[in-house]
Amino acid sequence: YAKAINEKQAKLLFFPEGTHGNGDKLLPFKKGCFHVAVESQAFIQPVVISKYHFLKSKAKIFNRGQNIIKILPEVSCAGLSKDDIPALMERVQKMMQREYEQLSEESLSINNISEVH
Repeated sequence: YAKAINEKQAKLLFFPEGTHGNGDKLLPFKKGCFHVAVESQAFIQPVVISKYHFLKSKAKIFNRGQNIIKILPEVSCAGLSKDDIPALMERVQKMMQREYEQLSEESLSINNISEVH
């Protein structure tokens, strides 16, 4: 992958959770995309989407509503090795979790929802 990414200046899109959760916390990240980023010495471009407050997954109801999407600053993998992957994963997940919480709070008011925790 790294050779193709570098030669073609390709961009890859990954969802590091593997699937989207519906809770207040991001799901644990999978390592594969971080291995690819480090091997190619690429940048990671974190993108965060607010919680789907209008989705009631247990009842299988998907109401109308709005989300907020935010593109965070890119994270460089230059100079990193596979030994750095656990710390990189933790750093990116913490950054994304903080933003997820903020965006999710903001989206409550956009969707006129008062959520009780």
